[in-house]
Amino acid sequence: MIIKSYGDLAQHMFLRSRNAELKENIETLSAELASGTVADITSRLGGDFTYLADIETNLVHLDSYDIAASEAKLFATGMQGSLEQIQSNVQNLRDDVLGLAPSMKGEDAERFGQRGRVELETAISKLNSWVGGRSLFAGTATSTSPLNSAETLMTELVTEVSGLTDSADIIQAVKDWFADPLGFDDAMYVGSTSDLSPVEVGDGESVTLSLRADDPALKHPLQSLAIGALINEGALGLSDATKVELAKEMGFELANSNEQLINKQSGIGFIEGQLERVVTKNTASRTSLSIARNELVAADPYETYTRLEEAQLQLESLYTVTARSSQLSLLNYM
Repeated sequence: MIIKSYGDLAQHMFLRSRNAELKENIETLSAELASGTVADITSRLGGDFTYLADIETNLVHLDSYDIAASEAKLFATGMQGSLEQIQSNVQNLRDDVLGLAPSMKGEDAERFGQRGRVELETAISKLNSWVGGRSLFAGTATSTSPLNSAETLMTELVTEVSGLTDSADIIQAVKDWFADPLGFDDAMYVGSTSDLSPVEVGDGESVTLSLRADDPALKHPLQSLAIGALINEGALGLSDATKVELAKEMGFELANSNEQLINKQSGIGFIEGQLERVVTKNTASRTSLSIARNELVAADPYETYTRLEEAQLQLESLYTVTARSSQLSLLNYM
């Protein structure tokens, strides 16, 4: 009968090797349990990473789309907020002027002229708004406020209408100056004449936020308010009758401005709705891709926990065997 035995050194090396193997197995299973992902993805996929790579590429694209959509949404919200404030002020002033038009007197016209000047400054301030460190209405010149001050505008207009006393002539001169490229665009607009490029916010989905402060629909309320602001320019020496006519005309022009602003708000509202739809679509795509990815690389938590418990039990048993082996002696054996 042949009896096989192991020497002390061989037994020590075996126990040491087994100890290292079990510890490594426990570390691997613990990591899988914590991350929810198998450690050896290559074995799980049989060496074919094509499908997984495609999923992860799409997830990266979705990350970039999410960032772009968030920035576009912030930009659109800022634009909408500015236009809403201007439109609300324009509408309120229009209603007050037209409501008093039949019985308006010189002092009423002067009061409306003061309000026109205040609202003009407010409108310019709103068109110079920034969001997230970017100017909203300056085209591609997002590091520049697009409009000069109301003081600059009024100085230019006073020079333009100087010497005119008839309200119709003054109003036409103001309109001509706003329409002339060497008028408003040259003296007031300092933004870019290039629109912002479309922003890709989803697969085959893009939005364009290209509204600039030199857009006719945004220049028109400034024109309307400027007509009223001229009423109190002492250098013009206007009669009460002319002041009243200018105030009334401001009211009529503000009615037109209000419609144009609402149209622009509607356009931005459409873009905001598009962004909401795209974000919802991207979220659904991310969920589907994440589920598909988990099916490829996810570690089953119950199975992983069971294997971890087994490995820990084996390691404890190994420690017990090692401890008992270290206590053996010839005296105890005899």
